[in-house]
Amino acid sequence: MFRPALVLSTLLCLPAAAAHAGGAPRYHLTPIVVPGAAGVYVNAVNEAGQAVGYYVSEEGYNQAFLFDGTDVITLPRPAGRDEAMATAINASGQIVGYASTITDDGAQTTALIWNAAAPQDFVIIGDDQSHKLDPADINDDGVVVGLASLDGAFRAFSWTQAGGLVDDGVPPNGPDAQAYWSAINNAGTIVGGWNAIGAVSHATIGRFGSPGILPIAAGVDDVASMAHGLAEDGTAVGEMDLDGSGNSVPVTFRDGTASAVPGALLGLSSGAAFDINASGAIVGRAQDFATLSFRAFVYVDGVAYDLLQQSDGDAGYPYLLKAAAINDRGVIVGLGRVGDFQVGSFVATPVADDAIFRDGFDG
Repeated sequence: MFRPALVLSTLLCLPAAAAHAGGAPRYHLTPIVVPGAAGVYVNAVNEAGQAVGYYVSEEGYNQAFLFDGTDVITLPRPAGRDEAMATAINASGQIVGYASTITDDGAQTTALIWNAAAPQDFVIIGDDQSHKLDPADINDDGVVVGLASLDGAFRAFSWTQAGGLVDDGVPPNGPDAQAYWSAINNAGTIVGGWNAIGAVSHATIGRFGSPGILPIAAGVDDVASMAHGLAEDGTAVGEMDLDGSGNSVPVTFRDGTASAVPGALLGLSSGAAFDINASGAIVGRAQDFATLSFRAFVYVDGVAYDLLQQSDGDAGYPYLLKAAAINDRGVIVGLGRVGDFQVGSFVATPVADDAIFRDGFDG
């Protein structure tokens, strides 16, 4: 009998290097299925292969979830909050996100930490409606970073259990400047962006515990740019309009320099890199909005690949919308099109030998 959960658990134990030793990487796609959901949106994956995100319920509400490799677990939310989203998970299973309710006075938001070891519980880390927190990431030390809405203005924030909330503010770029953090690594480097109200974003860098929000690389303040993900060595990934054409492309930010990820556009016009792991593997999306074309890419050992083409089967997805995150074992999570309009989520697991998928293991 074919048991998808057992196969996924087995594959998660394979070394990532074995999947592409001596050749192009190969993957097996496993859908993250929530019965009755109108859409499933995965955001992050940790080293244990635990993935988090949110799904749209039959009633139309967003609900935070944890996928443990076998089951999808709906994460609880505080009383009085109709919806929830999980945005990141660290190595120990701490999950960060928020719950919200739309009222006549706008969104009421509560920032939360769940734990994969006891997913029925949560800890509230922010419930001040004059300083609403939208957490984006959490590192292995439990430092949370993200965006805070302070009286309608967006500012970067950090939070720890010991020190509480810290308003990291905005860069000194005029009275309309807003800022946010996207990612933090275990060394305390933080990346994100700033923008003037109604204008494009510009990629930034900072350090936990030190004041200041700085441009992440030369030229980022002159064109549209964003930093989305961050490796432990300080290399960040994101997107930037490198040639001033109006099309942002997937880039790395390293030592103050932005560089295009070679081949990551996969023949399309624009794109973005969303995450990078310790081996330097990068994942993201290539796109052409004029033709509504989307592809998920993985960049491994200096070569960019179309993730769907490198998979042993399509798992029911006519095309993939993006690869959202990658862990240090090379496991990727992302989004794919389901039917004509819905969005589904997948886990792409590196495989060492296509023979493992014989006798019915081909999707």
